[in-house]
Amino acid sequence: MLLKLQANSIWLYIVPHGIRSLMNYIKLKYGNPPVIITENGMDDGNSPFTSIKDALKDEKRIKYHNDYLTNLLAAIKEDGCNIKGYFAWSLLDNWEWAAGYSSRFGLYFVDYKDKLKRYPKDSVQWFKNFLASA
Repeated sequence: MLLKLQANSIWLYIVPHGIRSLMNYIKLKYGNPPVIITENGMDDGNSPFTSIKDALKDEKRIKYHNDYLTNLLAAIKEDGCNIKGYFAWSLLDNWEWAAGYSSRFGLYFVDYKDKLKRYPKDSVQWFKNFLASA
């Protein structure tokens, strides 16, 4: 199967239905243990030509988390999977071992040129709304 949706990193494919399949596999194979997803996210490129204003508009990240969380919710409510937690990767843009500062995973933009000042991306407000409605 050829996967076409890809994040900035060449190794990171976007497959939201895969997380539901994985949770069901764990449920069947291991007797439905409690699962906490400790790291799930996607990156954008870090172009020096992108303005901070444009970098804060992260619709792709919002869609990513919405689609993954929708599948997790279905795994919980429809399939009975024992999912106890989910942590978005990452809260802040950071140093990635394989990519350095060339990828941005954060919900908050870190301005590496201005004393690491932080700015909330649009995905921060989306997460606030999502959590308030849960």
